[in-house]
Amino acid sequence: MPFSRQPTLGRYNSTREEWQGAYREARQRARKAQLPDATQSGIEWKAQLIVTYERGLYVDRLHSPVRDRLAEKRLIDEVVGE
Repeated sequence: MPFSRQPTLGRYNSTREEWQGAYREARQRARKAQLPDATQSGIEWKAQLIVTYERGLYVDRLHSPVRDRLAEKRLIDEVVGE
C-alpha cells in the first residue's frame, strides 16, 4: 500500500520490499546511535525519522520475534473482546 506524497517529506510511492529495506537500514543506524541523515530523501529519510523518534529501538515490531507478536495479538484480542 503506497503512501501519498506529502510536501517536503519526499517520495512515498514504494513497494513493501523497499520500505522493509529502508526500515532495516534505519534500525541499523539507530543501533549505532546515529541521528537521521537529512541528506537522504524519500523513504530512507522517513524510515529513519520513524525509527528514531516514533518507535523505541527495543519495541520495533519488525524486529520482535513472531511468538512475542502472536502473544501480544492474543492479549489485545482478549482485552478488546471483553
